[in-house]
Amino acid sequence: VICTFYEYLNFRDVEAASQTCRSWYAAFINKSKIHNNVEFVIHRNHSQALAALSRYPSRCKRITIEDFGLDTTETEWEQVLDCWKLFSDHVNHLRFYKCKITERQIESFLCSCISLVSLTVDCCDCADSDTDSDCDLINLVGVTHLEIKDTDNEYSPYSTDKSLIKLTNFMTNLVHLSLSLTGGDSVPEYDLHSQMLPRPEYNIVRRIVEPKFATIVSISVDQNCISRDQLVCLLKVPDLRLTSLNLLTVTGFVDGAVINAIATHQTEIVHLFINICYISTEHFDLLCRHLEKLVMFHFYGTLSDSCWLESLMYFKELRTLIIKNFDLHDFSNFPEPTILQGLLDKPRDIQLTNLDIDFGFLDDLSQPTLNIAKMCLRFVASRLLKLTFLRLSLCPLDENLFREITTNLMSLVVLRVENCNISDDALTGLKNIEIDASRPPLRHLKRLTELDLSYNEVTDISLESAFTSCSLKKLSLRGCSQITDCGLVNLAAQPESFKRSIEELNLSGSYKVTDWGLSKLLPELKRLRVLNLKGCREVTSKTLETVKTYCPKRRYLGMSNLSDYMLDKPNLLDALLLLKLDSYLDDDYNSDYSDGNSWNSGDS
Repeated sequence: VICTFYEYLNFRDVEAASQTCRSWYAAFINKSKIHNNVEFVIHRNHSQALAALSRYPSRCKRITIEDFGLDTTETEWEQVLDCWKLFSDHVNHLRFYKCKITERQIESFLCSCISLVSLTVDCCDCADSDTDSDCDLINLVGVTHLEIKDTDNEYSPYSTDKSLIKLTNFMTNLVHLSLSLTGGDSVPEYDLHSQMLPRPEYNIVRRIVEPKFATIVSISVDQNCISRDQLVCLLKVPDLRLTSLNLLTVTGFVDGAVINAIATHQTEIVHLFINICYISTEHFDLLCRHLEKLVMFHFYGTLSDSCWLESLMYFKELRTLIIKNFDLHDFSNFPEPTILQGLLDKPRDIQLTNLDIDFGFLDDLSQPTLNIAKMCLRFVASRLLKLTFLRLSLCPLDENLFREITTNLMSLVVLRVENCNISDDALTGLKNIEIDASRPPLRHLKRLTELDLSYNEVTDISLESAFTSCSLKKLSLRGCSQITDCGLVNLAAQPESFKRSIEELNLSGSYKVTDWGLSKLLPELKRLRVLNLKGCREVTSKTLETVKTYCPKRRYLGMSNLSDYMLDKPNLLDALLLLKLDSYLDDDYNSDYSDGNSWNSGDS
């Protein structure tokens, strides 16, 4: 939960308005159903909000100071600080966002935070103070998480460095460090111990090498805040035992030296994230051979061939593998199909439980390249038998491959096949004479609770027979534009086991669906909590009444980008009041709140 207190000054009687705001905020904080994990965002020097929070200090565990400016007067600053000291000893997580503050001010905020464990400095400018601060920052010894991102100082190129370095002097128990400077140009390589470094954050990275920072187990950096040589030196620190390493926007940055440092000096790593990178077969193989304890590997970039298949054999503990932007166009680097076939015959049991593969694109692929891609998918279907989560995006799934997946991977709980050219033939199996229409391929997946068929060639035919044996909680048909009201009627005629289990339904982009079809379907889905109808142009405000009448468990509703003027933005509040919803879905809604597995019902 995030609660933002904005300061509005368009009142005639500012003093009376301030008292009203303070009273209202206090009542809100006291009486609202706010749990301990709520994050309060204080916009600018909002003394009324601070005063209200000070009345209930035990609620103030997560605080964000936003847009706090250097133009704050001394009187305003003293008022803010007086209120802040009344509850700051309860703050565990503190974030400065888009602030322009002095070194003395930031230290004044921190010195009274005796319970602080997490500090984030995000998009801030920090200027030198006229006088030195006498604040005692010994309480920062309890900080375990430090995140610095997008800091760009317009006042002095090294003042941010100076203030943040001073803070890190007290953080002797850091566990997680995250440094990110997105949007900047790639920096040249500098010596690790050089005093003339191009960006302030370099000096913070240099201090990690000191023995007192050997407590760090998780590091996240990008190439704009650390050079390649610095990263190599960091990874070779004798007492540093990382368990999590996140390398962001590292185009051309992860080379043989970095891979060797990771593989030979940081063998304790269990979570590895590499974003935007090219890795050769040799280096990828080296990485996989040494990181035997790796549990999660997220790779976003280009592999020179399908070596990742064979490398799976080295991982003993790997449970989650995510490969994005798998480039299939360079067919010359791929091994012969006979070699891939040999991988299928290896007896080694693979323990992988979560797999996410994005081939990037399917257009203009030659037939030999498509065959290689299908061979990779056949490997998945025949060898990764313990998968419980499988996401395939832009993969060439034909009827036979889909049947192999649904037949062999019987432990699947979540299956997401997005934009994979899946048709009714694959979902129903009607073209296969061995499959009865009443026994579709999905019948083998007894544990399946989530199915995502977004942007596939699904029609009303599939909605008649594909789900007869399923007990899904989440079904996404986003972008399946061929679905009509007849398909919704087919869903309404499914067995009771299907209709009783559905809690989330995504029909966004199904522009042929109308109020009539929804009036037939929604009365059958008694447990429906989430409904997304974004872009369903034929749906009108009549559906609001249908939802109100037949969906007693409703929590979230998405009806944006519709033609009905009654559902324009100014009328969203009326819809909320009518339906008594917890929230109204915006365009980029994510249902992350449930079951630990999210599925995106927006466009992002």
